[in-house]
Amino acid sequence: MHLFPAQVCQTEVAFYLKHLDAYGLPLDNRRDYTKLDWEVWTATLADAPQPGNADAFAALLAPIGRWINEGPTRVPLTDWYDTKAGKQMGFQARSVVGRVYIKALADRALAEKWRNISAP
Repeated sequence: MHLFPAQVCQTEVAFYLKHLDAYGLPLDNRRDYTKLDWEVWTATLADAPQPGNADAFAALLAPIGRWINEGPTRVPLTDWYDTKAGKQMGFQARSVVGRVYIKALADRALAEKWRNISAP
């Protein structure tokens, strides 16, 4: 939507890349928990290569993939979890998890690809 300059996104993403835990990006500096949907929305800011990291989007999502595969909690996908221990904090199977598809809306080529797949 071009609400702010690309440099703002690049600065934010560079900061986030330095603060990743084993299972994701903490929501803020007071606790180690995060929100899955927020993480993916945040990663979507990384639509341009970052200095020193050609694919910042993938780098921000990699800990989430690790958490999904290795995390100790085996429930329907929670959107609130601890980024160091991987434990579910409380929520599960909530509709906000649908926000993980934001990249499909932000990337016109990707959105078009999926629209064409479902077209008769």
